[in-house]
Amino acid sequence: MEGRKEDPTGHEVPLRDWQRIVRRDFSDIRDFYLDEEQKARLERMGRFHRAAFLAFWLGRSLFLKLTPLRRVLLVIAFYLIFLVRISFNVAGTGIHLQFAQLGGAILVFILMLELKDKLLARSELAEGRAIQRRLLPDASPVIPGWDVWLFSRPANDVGGDLVDWIRFDAGQHLLALGDVSGKGLPAALLMAKLQATIRALCSETTPLAELGGRINRIFRRDGISNRFATLAVLEVRGAGGAVHLLNAGHTPPILVRGGVPRSLAKGGAALGLLADAAYAVAEETLAPGDLLLVYSDGINEARNAEGECFGNERVAALAAGHARDGAAAMGRELLDAVQRFIGESRPDDDQTLLVLRRVGT
Repeated sequence: MEGRKEDPTGHEVPLRDWQRIVRRDFSDIRDFYLDEEQKARLERMGRFHRAAFLAFWLGRSLFLKLTPLRRVLLVIAFYLIFLVRISFNVAGTGIHLQFAQLGGAILVFILMLELKDKLLARSELAEGRAIQRRLLPDASPVIPGWDVWLFSRPANDVGGDLVDWIRFDAGQHLLALGDVSGKGLPAALLMAKLQATIRALCSETTPLAELGGRINRIFRRDGISNRFATLAVLEVRGAGGAVHLLNAGHTPPILVRGGVPRSLAKGGAALGLLADAAYAVAEETLAPGDLLLVYSDGINEARNAEGECFGNERVAALAAGHARDGAAAMGRELLDAVQRFIGESRPDDDQTLLVLRRVGT
């Protein structure tokens, strides 16, 4: 019979699940504390040397990530645990004092300080995530003649992907999907700025090409060195099937027409790279049943345990195979396929989708 343990809530968890969790957590520790050069060196070592160097590098990296005062406390704690022992005689009786308990107490104190910092950061990130959720539009915008589904899932507590829907009137809508370079809080702050910039500059009469140029100049002027963003903006006017597309360096969207997928043009430079970047606008007319899929690179670049990417080809094939299922069903099937592909690995980038499907007869 399969071994089992109980989790803290009292529910039984299969032993193999505990082993999987431990392996995944240890893999996360390696990814966080070791750089790429160290990981490559470990792969070339034998088992004994790998274990020794891994323990040393992890310990050193942990030590260097502590504040100076906590480093001193850690050294004192280990000194007391392993080295300090006092012996003396009282009335002919030998007395031995060890300070391991005091060293252990110092270790617990350091752990409490680190946990306090983590919990404070987690609380702030949770508030940031709640604000991000409120900034997201409804998952299924109502656009006459169209079936639309929007989705965004950050790899961390907050993410740098943008998805938005702007309605000007009953016949004109703007759908946007962007991806700020990097992950976590820095990318999330730039994402919020990008969303605010788009909403401030766009209007019913602003041509898409002009909108792209203005957003790029502001993002470059107010951005951070070595940071950029990709952006795809779709303009839908009425239920006639015409879609205008502005692509600023984003992963080429996939158009499924008659069950056959086709990648659209990549477009101009990513936002923030070139001060004078110019952007062209492509136009596609979708017939009933045609589907347009825009996605962030957290989808096609998702990796499994062997390091293989999910790839644009799998995205295109899945979009073509489920184009008739509806926008939401197709999007969820794609996300499920990515999760099955990566298995126990954690997503290392935000996953965002924009699915636009023409309905009608």
